[in-house]
Amino acid sequence: MTARLARWLLLCALLLPWLAHAAAEPRVRVEVGARQPVLVGQQVAIDVTILAPNFFMSAPAFPVLQVPGAVITMPDERAQNSTETIDGITYAGIRKRYAFTAEQDGDFELPAATVRLTYAGEDGAPRQGSVTFPATRIRAGAGGAIGTAGQGAGAARPLLPVARLTVTQALDHATRDGAVYLHAGDALVRTVTTFAPQTQAMMIRPPHVPALRGVRLFSADPRLSDHAGGASDATGPGGTRVDTFTYVFERSGTYTLPPVTVDWFDAATRQPAHSEVPAIRVVVAAARGGGALAPGGPSAGALPGEGGMPWRMLGWAGVVLLGMLAAAVSWRRLRPVMDRWRQRLAALRQARAEGARARLEALLGACQAGDPVEAYRALGAWVRTTHGTAPAAWAEACGDAALAGAVAGLERRLYGPADAASRRWDGSALAEAVRRHATTAAPHPQRLAAHALPPLNP
Repeated sequence: MTARLARWLLLCALLLPWLAHAAAEPRVRVEVGARQPVLVGQQVAIDVTILAPNFFMSAPAFPVLQVPGAVITMPDERAQNSTETIDGITYAGIRKRYAFTAEQDGDFELPAATVRLTYAGEDGAPRQGSVTFPATRIRAGAGGAIGTAGQGAGAARPLLPVARLTVTQALDHATRDGAVYLHAGDALVRTVTTFAPQTQAMMIRPPHVPALRGVRLFSADPRLSDHAGGASDATGPGGTRVDTFTYVFERSGTYTLPPVTVDWFDAATRQPAHSEVPAIRVVVAAARGGGALAPGGPSAGALPGEGGMPWRMLGWAGVVLLGMLAAAVSWRRLRPVMDRWRQRLAALRQARAEGARARLEALLGACQAGDPVEAYRALGAWVRTTHGTAPAAWAEACGDAALAGAVAGLERRLYGPADAASRRWDGSALAEAVRRHATTAAPHPQRLAAHALPPLNP
């Protein structure tokens, strides 16, 4: 009797793990990655891990979560796979991260969403299962990130990101002695890049760009991007907003473009704060050709009673008429002169093409030498010569993700955090991307600046 009982106990001990594994069911775990109460406007990570015994037969579909008074998004990041042992049973796990941002004070309950999944049973056959998110509460405390500047009583106040923003700027013209030198009628493109760590780009407020008297200002639609960051990314995970502003100077003089500021909320001081890029000094000389841009309204020197017909216009009309008569009379004499002009124009075009090639060779040489400062200076000069625009705008217009990433990486290397400057810059990716587009035809930069502006929204 004792021996039989011992055999039964041994058999039960052997079958117990198998029975426990056969009875194992999928599980779900929800983790809030911040101490509560969180601040209004603070982005909080919510990690949802779905666990299945054995292994998954297909990836579960994580649901979209919606909570009134809050914004919940699922950043475009790959799900993370894992394995863990619970009570002696091995589970396969798939984790997805949500981003939660409260828009007001109060308590928020995450919805009890149900996710269906297929996993392998103990015999390897597919099994159907489901998990339901447990009750999870997030509390948003007082003192949240609500902007107040420029808002009247009762007006909707913009939500500020709870993150220390980093703002950098780039110009499509080189500076000399602390100033940018232009001619009347020229345009200056100012690209402002704002980075918010651990925050989505949609939460970054538009920058404040003060108007300047005597200067026309155009702004393009912002470009927003979110990235998870990695070992090779000095900025880490966060969102980036890129704003492009074009200033057109119609008159000569010295101008100071005011600083561009972006608002955010300081979690340490519980007060609104802002980051800014410095002002820019611009010296504008007279228009090319010796003249100035004609202002609107009647011109000085008009004939009496003729509503503003200037003597100068009549004089030029007479000169043109005499020139046409002289050309008609002495066409044979003027023909050699015109041939010489054509040859001179061809020589100028060849010289311009050689100048563009020299700038391209300087750019590729700087990339090979790993010199980011010289590479960015050569890139700006070459792009302005061949395409008449800024490097970032040209890279985006090419539709080449590798080219846009290489240009953005170079700008982050020069204008990003101070610790990025200590790392060696590899220019091979930029050189390879530029070579693919080095033969792309583009209008002359002076002609583009004088006759056309990029398609911007005033």
